[in-house]
Amino acid sequence: MSKKTTRSTKPKPNPDAAPQKPVVYAAKKVFYISDNLLHADGEQRMCLERFYHPGKGRPALFVTRQDSSTLMELLEYAEPRRSWLLNSEVCSNGRIYMTTPIDATLLALHHLRKHCSKRAMSLDSISADGTDDSTNRLLTRFVSSASLKCVADVKSSGDLIFYKYNADRTLAWLALKTRQVVSVLKAKQVHCGLGAKSQNYVRSEKLVTENDVNEMDYMRVACDYVGRYLDADLHEELTRYLHIPSEIQAMVEEKNAAQKRKSQQGQQSANSKKMKLTNDDVDAATQLRNSRLLDDSDDAKESIALPTTPAPLKERTMSAKEKALAKGAKGSKSIASFFKAK
Repeated sequence: MSKKTTRSTKPKPNPDAAPQKPVVYAAKKVFYISDNLLHADGEQRMCLERFYHPGKGRPALFVTRQDSSTLMELLEYAEPRRSWLLNSEVCSNGRIYMTTPIDATLLALHHLRKHCSKRAMSLDSISADGTDDSTNRLLTRFVSSASLKCVADVKSSGDLIFYKYNADRTLAWLALKTRQVVSVLKAKQVHCGLGAKSQNYVRSEKLVTENDVNEMDYMRVACDYVGRYLDADLHEELTRYLHIPSEIQAMVEEKNAAQKRKSQQGQQSANSKKMKLTNDDVDAATQLRNSRLLDDSDDAKESIALPTTPAPLKERTMSAKEKALAKGAKGSKSIASFFKAK
């Protein structure tokens, strides 16, 4: 029969042994990659490349595939004091990396405005002026000539194609992009108002259409989304082109609209109370007539409908004894006069 295991029979830890520390890895990263990059035809490898990002004002990471025009931006979400548990390992790098598709024309706008504002140039000439090879790779491989026609004037001479930046076409194209983002925000039911809103409560469709749907709020948020990929001055031009007011002005307008809605609701509640009181009076009169406690004659109805005013009270005549007492008390002082301050 085996001996029962007790605390004294358990192996004691070796004091000379080095303490065991939990294994922490920082080299591993968590990626959310699009299916277009994972399930592409052929054995094309994904590559990380850096292109100039106009919204950030510096080069940023993008994911591409070999021998393909696929271009996706690599977004990074980082929060402090966050890690990942991967199987039995602890990854100290708690950041999340996500790939999202992007229109390369937005990245090409910076180079067109910088080099082709005053004269028409070919894409090879634009790339040759810069010292970064990534510009040549971006303009010649990932940007299509059909998309550049939306933002630039195209001139051809033989096999050469020249582009000149067109501000009016660019603003019209960016406005179309902004309205497309507005449609997506509405389809996803994203709240775009200045105030906070809880999505835990279900509201009626009537209130949503009357109070929450503000076209200018959606336009402002969509313009900010598009403006993340534009230069600061171009973003301001797009805001003026769409006639989007400033945020302070929008807050004042929303405050005034809220006060107006509050006054309208108060007026509607007061009117509903008056209507309720009137209906109660009618119901009470109907019930009284139906109770058969009153006579159905016309005199009874008139007495109920038009109550008679009470007659004025007549002055009471004093008796002889009361007159004698009043005559004897004439000229005497009241007892309260003895307690007054002298």
